Amino acid sequence: MTTIEQQQGTDQLAAAQYALRNTPVNNWPFVHTLVRPILPADYYQQMIDAFPEDEKFIPLSEYHPDRGALFLTHRDAGDDDLDRLSADQQLFWKDFVQTIGSEQFRKALLETMGGPELVDSHLARTRSLIHLSLDRFGYQIRPHTDIAQKIVTALFYLPDPNDHSLTNFGTSVLVEKEGMDETDPHDWNKYECAFTAPFLANSLFTFKVGDSSWHGVKPIAEPIHRRSVQYFVILDE
Repeated sequence: MTTIEQQQGTDQLAAAQYALRNTPVNNWPFVHTLVRPILPADYYQQMIDAFPEDEKFIPLSEYHPDRGALFLTHRDAGDDDLDRLSADQQLFWKDFVQTIGSEQFRKALLETMGGPELVDSHLARTRSLIHLSLDRFGYQIRPHTDIAQKIVTALFYLPDPNDHSLTNFGTSVLVEKEGMDETDPHDWNKYECAFTAPFLANSLFTFKVGDSSWHGVKPIAEPIHRRSVQYFVILDE
């Protein structure tokens, strides 16, 4: 990396930390916040320009055939997917991993979501798991809390800067209804929607994973291209 690239990366990291650390945090029904803008406008445009073509994505899993994924960091059982990218795309996303995926930003996420105590208890035991995501017609995420291995979830929303057509397709914060203990925990009818993060350009929706961190995305019943970076602070076990 050249000196200029290193300086740009430092600025992006500092800007992201500044935005994150100076945005108010909501504590109910679980700790979460919405940061906008999270990155400098010119860098955000570079993210859009470097986002891979549709054919480079593969389904995340058999349960999510409408979500295409491309891993920038290694998975639990497998390598990253950087070899599916062009040389220019690789250069950009490797830099993203080195800066926004760094321990420094991971520390900022942990501290914002749980204070110094969460940093002390988890920073040395975690790593950043990052993948690019492309959601299309029919996609949904049923209510869930995220697996226990995840400590913090951070979702970078990536629509075009002036595109407001996806505003209603952000992640919803859910609250369990009383008297619904026997209902399937993944049934939408078990929850009330307290808040839906607007899916707007240069936004970061992040939350602390726990027993009450119920969230989801309702079924998308129209053709869309919902781009995001899925970033998880996970236990490195």
